[in-house]
Order: sequence, then structure tokens, then C-alpha cells
Amino acid sequence: MSEDSPTPPYSGDVDMVPPAEDMLTYATYLKVYELTDLQEVLSEPPMHDELLFIVIHQAYELWFKQILFALAEIIERLGAGDIFESRRLLERVISIEKLLVQQIHVLETMMPRDFASFRSILNPASGFQSVQFREGEFVSGIRDTRV
Repeated sequence: MSEDSPTPPYSGDVDMVPPAEDMLTYATYLKVYELTDLQEVLSEPPMHDELLFIVIHQAYELWFKQILFALAEIIERLGAGDIFESRRLLERVISIEKLLVQQIHVLETMMPRDFASFRSILNPASGFQSVQFREGEFVSGIRDTRV
């Protein structure tokens, strides 16, 4: 075939590499394009630190999802008497929680005036409304119905 000839369609031959649109890639597996489209800055004109605020809080929610997934597995394993795997998974949860605390330091690089420049558009939204955070508290034994 000449360089100008189109590539033949994928025939299912195991020795052939499928065309790029059929291959699983890092971006398609992780849905990177969809994920990075989720950060919508609402301020007008766009405030630089609003994107930082959104990314950090969305990252928190993703980590909360992982924590809840791990806690469910820990509870199941403990019920089955598997203390060793439960402990390993609990150590993972603790590592994630340490990471979450470190993320606060990135958020602290935002000046109060910069946060104030877009805070009004968030009203009445608050991080205290995180359902996953509350689910984590509940699963962990904190069951304050007033919250």
C-alpha cells in the first residue's frame, strides 16, 4: 500500500492493531475529556481562583467516593472475620484522609479577597452540603440527626 492509501479496516486479526478510535486509551478509560469539562466557572468575568476552588472540591468528592467504597468493603470484610484485609483497607482510608488534609494547604493559597470575588454566586451553597461527607460520618458512627 502506498502512503496515500487509506488504512484497511480492522479485520479482527489478533496481529493487527485496531484503529485509534477503537483502542482503549488513558483518556477514554478515565474519561478525561468529560471530567475536565465538569469545571464550570460561573463568575463573570471569570475569576482565576474559582477554578482552583472547583477542582479542589471536586477532588474531595472523588476521594469521598473512594473512602465510602473502601468503608463498605471494610464492613463486609469485618463481618466475614477478615481482620487483615480490613486493616489494610482502613490504612488506605487513613492515607486518603491525610491527603485531604494536605489539599487544604493548596486552598489556603487563595487570598480572602480572591474567594470573596466569586463567593456571592455560590450562595447558599456550602461544603457542609456534601452528601458523601455526611455518608462517611454516618458509616463511621457519627449519626447526629441534627446535621
